[in-house]
Amino acid sequence: MKIFYKILASVLLFLSVIITFSLGAGLTVEGVNLFSPFIDTQFARYYSQEKFELIKLGQSIKEVESLLGLPLKKRSDSVNRKTEYIYTTDGKLYSNKKNGDFAWYRSAVYFDQAGKVIKIDKGWSFD
Repeated sequence: MKIFYKILASVLLFLSVIITFSLGAGLTVEGVNLFSPFIDTQFARYYSQEKFELIKLGQSIKEVESLLGLPLKKRSDSVNRKTEYIYTTDGKLYSNKKNGDFAWYRSAVYFDQAGKVIKIDKGWSFD
């Protein structure tokens, strides 16, 4: 009977160590904050997810700007002749001098050289 309890105690100790390390590792991985999902996302001044959903392929820069306003950042790629409008970005906590790094929601629109929407990128980023 003593051998049974020794084996049981060893198994339980092993499982508790595995669970403890798993929980500790899970807490250090960047993830979505369950209580405030957008805690680490910076938004352009007039951005909203509802308005972003109205963007469609083929729309012009003026149409996008009339819906969403100006982006946080604009990037031009002269090689591929694309322009990227970035409406949300990472680092809200950092810019507010707070600790923590959580997943952030990305929203970007890509235009061709004629100024028409060719790609709409949205979703969670874990970096």
